[in-house]
Amino acid sequence: MIKFEMHAHSKGCSRCGHAGAENIVEDYIKQGYGGIVITNHIDEYNYVNTLVGETHKEKMDCFFSVFDNIKDLGEKHGLKVFCGVEVRDCYNVEYMLYGFKRELLYDNKPMFTYSQKELFEMAEKNNMFMYQTHPFRNGVSCGDPKYLHGAEYFNGHFHHVNNNEKAQEFINKNNLIKMAGTDYHVPKQPITSYMEIPKSINDEFVLTEYLFSGKAKWFGDEKYYQQELQRYMEGK
Repeated sequence: MIKFEMHAHSKGCSRCGHAGAENIVEDYIKQGYGGIVITNHIDEYNYVNTLVGETHKEKMDCFFSVFDNIKDLGEKHGLKVFCGVEVRDCYNVEYMLYGFKRELLYDNKPMFTYSQKELFEMAEKNNMFMYQTHPFRNGVSCGDPKYLHGAEYFNGHFHHVNNNEKAQEFINKNNLIKMAGTDYHVPKQPITSYMEIPKSINDEFVLTEYLFSGKAKWFGDEKYYQQELQRYMEGK
């Protein structure tokens, strides 16, 4: 089994991401991770202002070129790098999608124009795994559990009050698959979380199958997250 980061952003795609390929690969190798899922945002702001290009195709080219750069560097250093996407729906609620073919993003209208139900129906049709990120973060709305495969049991981004205990109650009550992620954004960010997956998994599609099985174990260092959150809040 290897440690896998399931929630990470980079510069060049997400306006909130400030870590380049070199930062990301170095940070995760130092922490002994075997892999990482790059989950850059597709929301209206990023689509209009951050993704380079005039046409939808050009913007998707930008999205995937940023990922490919990280993947190529990661492979040179023995770090597996998979592609996911954090989508903000038309009601401004964020969800994660894994296991999509690139054509899905190219051939459909921008993901932020869909509702949660429409995204879930797309996920079901295309064998994608869909879960909600930080469902009880301050200022965030929680989606309908009927249209989710899972949700973040732990989110470790210390710039936000994530209320992980409320998320855990929600996930247990609705029998959702438990996910966890650091929500990495900046170089040398405290890395607080991982999922354990078999070392033999080598692409997003096999990863998705494994997550559906419910066998992946999650880990989140709540004490470390709370410590860094308090430090951040005191320094604001």
